[in-house]
Amino acid sequence: MLMQMMKSLIIAAMFLPAVTRADEIYGNVDFLNGWRLSDGSYQTAIDFDLNDGWKTYWRTPGPAGIPPFFNWGGSTNIANIEIDWPTPHVFETYGLTSIGYKGHITLPVRITPNDPSVPVSVELQMEFGVCSDICVPADARFNAKLGSHPEDGVPAIKAALQDLPLSAQSADVRSATCSLSPNGSGFDITADLKFTSALKGKHTTVIEYEDPDIWIDIAQSSITGRTLTANATMEFYGDGMLTVDRSAIRITVLDGTKAVEIQGCPAS
Repeated sequence: MLMQMMKSLIIAAMFLPAVTRADEIYGNVDFLNGWRLSDGSYQTAIDFDLNDGWKTYWRTPGPAGIPPFFNWGGSTNIANIEIDWPTPHVFETYGLTSIGYKGHITLPVRITPNDPSVPVSVELQMEFGVCSDICVPADARFNAKLGSHPEDGVPAIKAALQDLPLSAQSADVRSATCSLSPNGSGFDITADLKFTSALKGKHTTVIEYEDPDIWIDIAQSSITGRTLTANATMEFYGDGMLTVDRSAIRITVLDGTKAVEIQGCPAS
């Protein structure tokens, strides 16, 4: 986590002008109240309407991106929050790769209350990066009472839910295996993904592991027929010994038009 933050700060410093707040430069961001689901949870969303030439970042933004941060600390009656991430774009800036969004993007957010019979109040503080010719840090705050404005943003949320990455099964992934080799500061990881059809074009592979003390850069990918091989380094910056839960490894493959998300990566 420390290395990830350092890399993000370095990238931000490279592009940061005299302006220190994005405010209205990049466009607008809103919280959409959405609708209530049959199980008592709420389908809401965070909605970005970016001006031409501006972009913001995916959950894993790459070495040239700034990761978004969400603080829900002031919210009440919330048991779980799940953010869905529509298929992102891959950008190249000064030879550096970043992953994110441009134009209009909606991030679906499903909120499950502790007690479905009690109102849910959302207090969200966001911090995120936005870039055009310059990159600046931005922030936004929202307070909402869920259910008070039903059907708010429904078309945008439904469209975003249709643009989520495909599952391994839906994308005809035949198998996904990973080998791990200790390197002194973590592991070198090699993922072998076998598809039912031959792969064409350029693919970007992102390997994630939900541990704030682990940094994984964008993988180096190669394709041979129906097999994609991705190599990356898991850098560990925590205390003690690193152990890896293979079921917690998440691999996303981007081909420019769609994304495939694979959860779990057993041994080769």
